[in-house]
Amino acid sequence: MNQQPVSEQMREQVRKSILSYAIFRPESALVIALTMGMVALALFNFPWFPGEWWMWALFGAAGEAAIILSTLRDSRFHRYVLDRMFYDRYDVKKLRNPELRQKLSKALEYRELLIKEIERKDDPVLDDYLMDMTRKLEDWIAQVYQLAQRLDAYEQDAIIARDLEAVPRDLEKFKALLVREQEAVVRAELEKTISIKQTQWDTLRNLRDTMATARLQLENTLSTIGTVYMQVVLIGSKDVKSSRAQRLQADMTEQVRALQDTSAAREEVYEYSARLVRQGGRVTG
Repeated sequence: MNQQPVSEQMREQVRKSILSYAIFRPESALVIALTMGMVALALFNFPWFPGEWWMWALFGAAGEAAIILSTLRDSRFHRYVLDRMFYDRYDVKKLRNPELRQKLSKALEYRELLIKEIERKDDPVLDDYLMDMTRKLEDWIAQVYQLAQRLDAYEQDAIIARDLEAVPRDLEKFKALLVREQEAVVRAELEKTISIKQTQWDTLRNLRDTMATARLQLENTLSTIGTVYMQVVLIGSKDVKSSRAQRLQADMTEQVRALQDTSAAREEVYEYSARLVRQGGRVTG
């Protein structure tokens, strides 16, 4: 089953948030209060009060509908809510590593620049194309953020950092003891310890290599995003339906899918390896 793209998930949340705001905004509360007051006065049948109660209820419903519709159609407000939600979700401050924060900020900057391109160009066809590419870029950024979060967790993990230093030293120490030991019972215990330590060290090295690959992938992904951004902004309205534009869209979709697949695999490696390291190299069910 294909997971719904992050950009679509966020837009659904934005639509729900805007609808909720439209219903409960101050203007709506005022219209509802006035409508209830007018309906109540009409029901008292004061001779000086104009109209029937149902007329005021109808006017109130029409006014509330107009407020909700105008709010839902306000593209600037929609973009404002989306931007706030997007930057809250991918908050660079949640990353503790300054270098990773800087890299994520760079990815977010490309999205902001695309939004500015949409606002700058008064071309509906080109705007639709740029908006579609912005959505794809948002899905891309979601994967970049997940990758940065995992790298940040790895680099801030004190236990893993400690074991990367201590385990190879311990392994060499126990191997040296085994060479000198003559007692069979002690040798058997040392061999068991060495086996456990070796498993732990192999796991640590696998995790270290996986995270090194992840950092390189992050660098390559950011470079690719920058290249794609330049290609996108250079495409004019006449080029939107060209094979070059379609190929660029397909490439972005493929990049997101590939990054998502490798991120999922890397997540499994990290979770398993980190758990195994904390167990001291012992595999449990």
